Order: sequence, then C-alpha cells, then structure tokens
Amino acid sequence: MADSTDEGSQECRVCGDTVASSANHRVVTAVEDGETVYEHFCSDDCLEIWES
Repeated sequence: MADSTDEGSQECRVCGDTVASSANHRVVTAVEDGETVYEHFCSDDCLEIWES
C-alpha cells in the first residue's frame, strides 16, 4: 500500500486543521441533492461540537 500525500488531505470541518489518517480522524457521510458529502473531523471533540 502506498503512503498517502497531503494533496488529498482534508481539513477539519470545525477547526480547520489538516486531517491526517489517524485513529482520531472521523468522517460523517451524507447524501445531499443526490451527491455524497463527506464531513471530516480531526477528533471526537470537533465532531461533537459540529453535531451540537
């Protein structure tokens, strides 16, 4: 498996930090207007803030 590069890195929806592939990375997937939308979060804390 090849290492990922920063080119495809996402930013945390709450704090804007770059989301790296780690145990803390969270993704929420939804379908809006027929399109798949992915919301990326750097931690459970940021996910909880977004959900509230």
